Amino acid sequence: MSYVLNATGFAIRKNTRYAMVSGGDKHQYIYRVADMVAYLESAFGKPDKTVRNPKPSDFANMKGIVAVKGHGWSNAIGHVTLWDGARCADRCHLSDAPDNGTFIPETASIWVLR
Repeated sequence: MSYVLNATGFAIRKNTRYAMVSGGDKHQYIYRVADMVAYLESAFGKPDKTVRNPKPSDFANMKGIVAVKGHGWSNAIGHVTLWDGARCADRCHLSDAPDNGTFIPETASIWVLR
């Protein structure tokens, strides 16, 4: 998600509040879900919609940035990705997604891009 923000005119500035690294392209990359969510709230305000036990239909016809939080992974608390109104740019990890493995999504939020 950091790459997309940096590449589309929403450059992430260095900030010690977030876990980030500097890329070879001199851009900053946030690598923790909780920090990315905090950054999105700082940059874009509160999400337009937040739901529990999130399903794809909860965000039907909305386009934006989706942050899914849950439990079950040893190395992350969720995933942040782009949503086109029907599916994610990569993996959503919403409820009942076949690629969730041990991950159980609890909430998901969307920042609608206008």
